[in-house]
Amino acid sequence: MKQLPFLASMLSALVGAPAMAHSINFDKVEVGYKRFSADDSGSRYNDALTGVNLAASKRFENYYFEGRYYSVSDSFEEGYQYGEYRSVHSNVELDIRQFTFGLGYIHELDETSLFDVSFHIGRVDLKGEFEITETYLASVSQYNSSGSSDENIYRLRAQYQTRVLEDIELKAGLGYEKTDGDDGDDSNPLFFVGAGYHFTEMFSLNAEYRNVDEYNTLDVNFRYSF
Repeated sequence: MKQLPFLASMLSALVGAPAMAHSINFDKVEVGYKRFSADDSGSRYNDALTGVNLAASKRFENYYFEGRYYSVSDSFEEGYQYGEYRSVHSNVELDIRQFTFGLGYIHELDETSLFDVSFHIGRVDLKGEFEITETYLASVSQYNSSGSSDENIYRLRAQYQTRVLEDIELKAGLGYEKTDGDDGDDSNPLFFVGAGYHFTEMFSLNAEYRNVDEYNTLDVNFRYSF
């Protein structure tokens, strides 16, 4: 019976001890590179736009908040020669900015994998500038035009995440994205896959590919987990 005080003290310590942290950490900030490509084979300006990508999230028990922002841009130039005396040069500059805020619910499957569902709302700003320079003999004429479009964005997303081989993190998910603006509403399914390598528990490098029917993106981010 001398073991009873020992067992009681061990049980008390186990009950009072905090739960071990899950291997998938939602307390993080990310910064990195973003590549945006429009799936529009009929457009002359379907090259990729590149820029910066920022993200942060925080977990509270089984819920988490997430914020994301990106800014991508690019310019396209074309030149035409008509005969010996006339030429036309065009320049197009495009800029896309998006920010979203989301709330998600986490269901832990085991110590190394989980499933979560989240809803996000945000804003997309698109801007374009178009310039034409026409040269005929010694005469030069310029024409300028610009336009912009603002749209609300809504996204429902479900994803599975797992930690494998201690240092490797994998994820995949499906969802639905809707935008509405001056040009009407647009709804599209989405899917994404991602992978990350953890140098330490705090620092990792992560990549994610996302396809939303009309466009696709590639993110390569440096992550700090806290």
